[in-house]
Amino acid sequence: MIIGKPTNVTTRRRRERYWVAAVMLLIVICGFLEGWFYQFRADLPPLGNFLLFALINLNVLLLLLLAYLLLRNIVKLVFERKKSVLGSNLRTRLVVAFVGVTLIPTVPLFGLATQFISFSLDYWFSQQVEQSLEQSVALGKDLLGLEKAKLAADGRAIGAELQGLAPAWSGGPVSERREDLDALLRRHDLLALIELDPRQRVPRQIWRDDIAEENRRGIVDFLRSAAATAGSNPRVLYDDADQVFLAPVPISDSIDDAAAAATTVAATATTAAAMVWAVQALPEGVADKLNAVSSGYENYLQLKLLQHPLKVSHFIVFSIVTLLVIFGAVWLGFTLARSITVPIQELLSATERIAQGDLEVRLDWSRQDEMGRLVASFNKMVHDLGESRRQLAGAYAALQDSHVELERRRRYMEIVLTNIGAGVASVDSNGVIVTLNRAAEGMFGVAGTEAVGRPYSEVLEAHQLDIVKSFVAMHQLSRQQNLEQQCRLMIGNKALILLIKVSILRDERDRYLGVVAVFEDLTDLEKAHRMAAWREVARRIAHEIKNPLTPIQLSAQRLRRRYPELVNADQGIFDECTRMIVDQVAQMKLLVNEFSNFARLPQANPVPCRLLELIQETLTLYRHGYPRVSFELEESDPPLPVLRIDRDQFQRVMVNLLDNAVHALDGEVRRVEVRLSHDPVLRIARIELADTGSGLSAEDKLRIFEPYYSKKDKGTGLGLAIVASIVADHHGFVRVRDNLPKGTVMVIELPT
Repeated sequence: MIIGKPTNVTTRRRRERYWVAAVMLLIVICGFLEGWFYQFRADLPPLGNFLLFALINLNVLLLLLLAYLLLRNIVKLVFERKKSVLGSNLRTRLVVAFVGVTLIPTVPLFGLATQFISFSLDYWFSQQVEQSLEQSVALGKDLLGLEKAKLAADGRAIGAELQGLAPAWSGGPVSERREDLDALLRRHDLLALIELDPRQRVPRQIWRDDIAEENRRGIVDFLRSAAATAGSNPRVLYDDADQVFLAPVPISDSIDDAAAAATTVAATATTAAAMVWAVQALPEGVADKLNAVSSGYENYLQLKLLQHPLKVSHFIVFSIVTLLVIFGAVWLGFTLARSITVPIQELLSATERIAQGDLEVRLDWSRQDEMGRLVASFNKMVHDLGESRRQLAGAYAALQDSHVELERRRRYMEIVLTNIGAGVASVDSNGVIVTLNRAAEGMFGVAGTEAVGRPYSEVLEAHQLDIVKSFVAMHQLSRQQNLEQQCRLMIGNKALILLIKVSILRDERDRYLGVVAVFEDLTDLEKAHRMAAWREVARRIAHEIKNPLTPIQLSAQRLRRRYPELVNADQGIFDECTRMIVDQVAQMKLLVNEFSNFARLPQANPVPCRLLELIQETLTLYRHGYPRVSFELEESDPPLPVLRIDRDQFQRVMVNLLDNAVHALDGEVRRVEVRLSHDPVLRIARIELADTGSGLSAEDKLRIFEPYYSKKDKGTGLGLAIVASIVADHHGFVRVRDNLPKGTVMVIELPT
């Protein structure tokens, strides 16, 4: 079903748009001409004033016509809105939006522009600027006065020199003393010396060679006319056309009497006698600058008369432009709203039909514009909507099946990662932890809920970040995608030996996606390998040392029995030496026995035993042996059950631990505390032996259970290694931690 065939734009509306465009163009032209006429009306004939008046009235009429057209459309829009015509609200919003968008920048710009022009003109024609120009002109005049005064003073000196050359100057041809006169011109920087004599038609004169003939004639003509008007009071003259000064040169009988020279000049001028004039050029560029200053000042005075007309002219131009922008925005809003709302009305009607379930509705639009493409897209959408309804059920079912399968696989992967023994962690390309399984949580002592979603740099400690940096360096050197390294880490108070395997993840476009790291705990395996190696070493050392010890001891004893006379003669020395040999051999045998015990500890023979009684017996021995040390025993509730252990081996464990604790004590507080506890849920019996000694460093905690590592000066380093071996044979664990505020706590955990 085809509905909503829109009507074309009527001829009346098209003609109305043409009229509006023509009126706006005429307003612009008239405004430009009006501003031009108003600015230069002082130079216009009376007909120009009439044209200016006509342009103003024509502009007003055009603005009124444009306002009428706009007002008619606004009234029509108001009536449509009151009648709730479909699309009237949209047209209203578009018109208001266009007007608002136009007024927001236009009105402030109009105010700023008019204020800027007004302030600029006021500044240009301010009293300060006018005074500056007046002072510049006065300064130029003062400069000319100074030059005239200087030349007048030089004229007396020139007259004195001419007095000496007077016979050559007035008595004969100038060429006879030409060199002297040229020297005079150069000394005083003169262009010429000219003698005006009313009795001679051609004045006597001498010029510099670089002065052109036409300049010479101009200066002489100016001098004749100026001297004629000067009368009996000759003074320094200025030729503005040739930019030269002319100064009268007094010549008297005495070159030292300047007053007499001046009197002679006055007398000569009075009697119409000859007068000598010195011609000197104004300094280069000064005349042009003085003329420029004078011309600028005259132009400034003329422009000052047009200050108010200029303001009015600019205000008129800005007003017309502002009104045109506002009218254009309103008219554009009406036109655009009309072109949009008509097809939107039809689209709205068709949409209502579709909402009611009619998917056969179609729109018809004959114009090939954006709206035509929109209508075509709408019709295609309606057609596709019907097809989509039929395909939606099948697609939804397939999507549900796919979602169930993906969820099943995801859960399976989570279960696998959670239950494998190796730790697994993944980091995305931004360094944020994405995955952390249960084994990794236990290794690093962090909860997955706290670590996932955070950058690894915030979760890992400083020494752990150093390992990350080492992997980065390995990758930069080798460029391998799979890296492997064995590292030793301290996680809290626990030392771990981890085999870390890192795989760098990249997609099919070789873009970096992140890293997957697998952590295998090799701590127990490493300890077992190291313990086996040390046991083999101990066995061989014991074998090599034990063989010569018995002959040495027997030989020393035989010496004591074989030579009794030496004993009597040098009893002290001989007895001391042989006793030392016997004692040292006994000490070495003790050391060999320790090696032997470590190398081949007897197989554990577990029998039911009460651990509390065993510890009490051992503590009783130590209380008598170390009366200054406080030994305390504490058993928590519930009490320890009967354990299956090797009594002799565990007594040796307690002896080794108590020996180390006693030797570590220092200071005033000397206390050893043994705490027994039982966890029935985990089925663990825990023995904690705490001392108040000096404590252990982080390095000591890592190596304290290694064979032959001892903190005592005379220790063999086998005591705690034997303890660790016995506890391991009983399927238990032993570890060390700090005793706050001071000392060390040895913790043994045994299965119950």
